[in-house]
Amino acid sequence: MRSEKEMMDMIIHKAKEDDRIRAVTMEGSRANPNAVQDTYSDFDITYYVTDVRDFTADRSWIHTFGNILIVQCPMDWYSHPYDYTSREPFAYLIQFADGNRIDLTLQDVKDIAKERENNHPRAVLMNKDSFPSLLPLPIEDAFYIQPPEEKEFFDTCNEFRWLSLYVSKGVCREELYYAKHAYDVLLLPMFLKMLNWKTGIDNHFRVTTGSSCKYLKRFLSPEEMERFQHVFPDGDYDTICRCLFLLYDYFHELAGFVAGQLHFHHDTTEAERVRQFLVQRLRDRGYYR
Repeated sequence: MRSEKEMMDMIIHKAKEDDRIRAVTMEGSRANPNAVQDTYSDFDITYYVTDVRDFTADRSWIHTFGNILIVQCPMDWYSHPYDYTSREPFAYLIQFADGNRIDLTLQDVKDIAKERENNHPRAVLMNKDSFPSLLPLPIEDAFYIQPPEEKEFFDTCNEFRWLSLYVSKGVCREELYYAKHAYDVLLLPMFLKMLNWKTGIDNHFRVTTGSSCKYLKRFLSPEEMERFQHVFPDGDYDTICRCLFLLYDYFHELAGFVAGQLHFHHDTTEAERVRQFLVQRLRDRGYYR
């Protein structure tokens, strides 16, 4: 596997030798001193070029970076095909056979003034024309957990309870994927919002738990982390039910804390009423013991 230095040297060398590439920045975890940086970390690179079309009309040039395992072009997707006559941004997500990965975005220099509005962490690796709008941004404030307004808090609690009913319905019908989808894809994000708010309060809203909450373990005690791990069910209906009530009670404990700290109203009456309904529904089907 090529080292970080080898990868960076290659990225910079390409930009130096190609006059059409006028600036280079690095975003993502490698530009953020607080992020995890290891051999799995992507190289999130942006080339600011004189004309994006020069780099999208023929894709063969990306093979100069190494032996490509697979490449994806998210801007050119079946539901939103890319207009190759345009100069809109374009990205190559490149996984190399040696384990390295470059997420390479092409931006047209005609739009570089918009970078003044960018507040995400980045390092400026090259700026041939000294564009004033291209400044290094070493801090991650843009990713910090944001405190909710009371309406968002209320709606999140309401949505969590509402979606809990979907899980129970899927279990009672023995519709496994319906129940798992409702739990994993719909219900858990509401729970994670509440857990993030609690984490934000504990840390004065000056932290981020990262994409998909991947850094949560930094902020949870060993006991809290163990409790968190136990809310993920497998494909067994009894386990889904058990986890549903673990999640339900955990969520409303967190909601009570958040409401108390932010001086919000917490509708414990609705929470208890829905819980009792879930107990009765699942007990009638033999799933709550």
